[in-house]
Amino acid sequence: MFLFFYNDTKTKIYNQVKMITTRDLSEFKGIYIAPEATLYLTATLKRDVHIEHPMYPIHSRNLIRWMRVGLMSPELRDVPGRELLIGFEDLVSMRVIAILRALGVSWKKIHKAEDWLREKTGYPRPFAIERVWTETTDVFVEFHEGFIAASRGGQLAFTEIIGQYLQSVHDMIFAPRNGVNVADSWTPHEDVMMNPRIQFGEPCIKGTRIRTRIICQLFKGGDSMSYLMRAFELSNAQIEHALEWENRLQTAKLT
Repeated sequence: MFLFFYNDTKTKIYNQVKMITTRDLSEFKGIYIAPEATLYLTATLKRDVHIEHPMYPIHSRNLIRWMRVGLMSPELRDVPGRELLIGFEDLVSMRVIAILRALGVSWKKIHKAEDWLREKTGYPRPFAIERVWTETTDVFVEFHEGFIAASRGGQLAFTEIIGQYLQSVHDMIFAPRNGVNVADSWTPHEDVMMNPRIQFGEPCIKGTRIRTRIICQLFKGGDSMSYLMRAFELSNAQIEHALEWENRLQTAKLT
């Protein structure tokens, strides 16, 4: 019941924003509200960051604060919270920021890296492009000339020295757009993909348009694995992975 209400809420917000703002919503191929984005980030952060010390919890207010200081799309800075819709590239940016913070990168260096990357690439959401890297004290990005220390104003890093410390901060698939490689899809769990062009970016079973939450609802409603396999032409592993992902989201709600 909660899931149906949740998505109905998102639809109502989308319709409300469409009526009262002049912003072009065609860019929102993936559409998320702040609580939804928080769930996705919380469910994946521990897997993304292999550290032992406690990590800061992620709340909707954290995401809104990041928008207010201009770390995502600049046009989101002044949008009221109740009218706020988050695009896929902004979700990716939030994921990068959450990981960098969990790894101990300071806000000062995150802001400096974001400013430098935006100027370097001309892209409004620089944390959604290329491959961002970190050694816990600085932010690196991989360009054709090598690793650049974005948080140090674009200094060229010596890969042979820092390579052993670098850790990828997102596992997206990238595609060329406006002269840069931009996050095109995200695989948050095995056999689960978030593609902004499919089901508004909601998690689906990879290679299909079947939303994982639908599989979970049917399974909890009493449908057997064998029935779901036949009805949706899915393998046992695909269904199991969809249920695993939904269980991770459920656990994230309780943190």
